[in-house]
Amino acid sequence: MKMRKLCMLMSMALGLVACDSSQNKDVSKIPETSIGASISSIDTNPFFEDMYNTLRTVGSENPQIHLQLDSAHDSEEQQNKQIEAMINSGAKALVVLLVSPKTGAEFAAKMCDRRIPVVYVYRSPGDKALQECDIAYYAGPDDRQAGILQAGLVLEGWQEHPEWDKNGDGKMQVAVLEGTVGVPSSKQRSNWVISSLKFHPEGGLGADSIDVVFRETGKYDTTYAKEVTEKWLKSPDFDKVEVIISSGDSMSMGLVEVLEQNNKKLPIYSINGMADAVDAMKRGRIEATIQNDQDTFMRAAVRIAANLTNDRPALEGLVYDMDEGGSVLVPLKRLDK
Repeated sequence: MKMRKLCMLMSMALGLVACDSSQNKDVSKIPETSIGASISSIDTNPFFEDMYNTLRTVGSENPQIHLQLDSAHDSEEQQNKQIEAMINSGAKALVVLLVSPKTGAEFAAKMCDRRIPVVYVYRSPGDKALQECDIAYYAGPDDRQAGILQAGLVLEGWQEHPEWDKNGDGKMQVAVLEGTVGVPSSKQRSNWVISSLKFHPEGGLGADSIDVVFRETGKYDTTYAKEVTEKWLKSPDFDKVEVIISSGDSMSMGLVEVLEQNNKKLPIYSINGMADAVDAMKRGRIEATIQNDQDTFMRAAVRIAANLTNDRPALEGLVYDMDEGGSVLVPLKRLDK
């Protein structure tokens, strides 16, 4: 059981309002500490680059934090070396966007054994790994909510535009562009959007109402998404597609570019709410996107890491809830025309 949960239970039993016995702490200010932060890659994913830049901004805004920041360039070996160097240079806690969630549980156990607090962002090492370590936490989006919100937008568009049903069969033929293979959050987004299209409480179409014509990874990469779209266009099955669902804006930008080059127009629904996607939405190039507030969850991650190194409650100075495993899930928001 994490101390956070024990503290909360004691407070409820004793009628206390807080677990912090100090009355003089300035909880508005991030406490002084040294943090190492490694982002999986900023080379091919603009959203990850935004996360990296947020960390850099937080570091410049808070000189009391010694922040060591680096990108692993999608290399697990390089990320491990970076993190060791940060620890050897005095990092007391880590903020980590994992290159490979497949080995996240192993990494989490290793850091826990060494008593190094880690706040994982965007890619969790898994609920079990978090629950088994009292100094391992997660901050990021609720990807299940992302899928549900995206489905709601798709369903609204489908109802407003009966002409999208090109073959008039009453079913929705979709192409799905997923994120990175092997990343649970990527799978959650696409699984939840498809299931919600069928069973959404405010207008799901039914169990047999969705035909998935294509479902392929785009790796959250614009260039790779272009290649996938070009391959789809060569298939006679592409003419069946009525709606395209993308798990990330960077992929959506590749999708729409290739479609426009081939004089094709289809409704595209995206996730992340990046500036270029919002602009594309306003110009009618895509239908809608979901805002994924990376600035909020990255700032929360730094605060949690700093609190842990100062023996403070993980959520001190924050207004977010945390589940029993130690995950702070920042809500997403619909963005549409």
